[in-house]
Amino acid sequence: MKNQKSNRSLNKKTKATTQIDVNKTIKDEELIVIRDASNGKEYFLSVIDTFVFSKYEYVVMYNYEPDDGNHRKPELVIMRTSYGEKGDQYFYSIKDNEEINRTFEFFMRRFTASETTNPSGVKFASNTQFRTRSSQ
Repeated sequence: MKNQKSNRSLNKKTKATTQIDVNKTIKDEELIVIRDASNGKEYFLSVIDTFVFSKYEYVVMYNYEPDDGNHRKPELVIMRTSYGEKGDQYFYSIKDNEEINRTFEFFMRRFTASETTNPSGVKFASNTQFRTRSSQ
């Protein structure tokens, strides 16, 4: 996902709509496949968190890679999501830097709080590091 390289930088394409194709549980992880509507390319992502912030629903994900011992540092993807009339879930890239910064900060507050309370049941590794635009 060359245009979705970090937690604060998402796809810059003009049409930023993607549609969920698959939604299933694999080893306590929610794995989804997102197809880019403009080029048909599929991305495999694991869901970390979903939340409503400033009247929008957001999904925080990372690139899914099978456990082969050869992983890069996690790259977060934060997208706005909504549902169509037929129940299809759509994902939208966040193009406004201010919105992505506020959303990322909100997620990080939730992430930090989850280390002690873990209300969603998501287990974060204590040594997880997230790359930002400035650290690439």
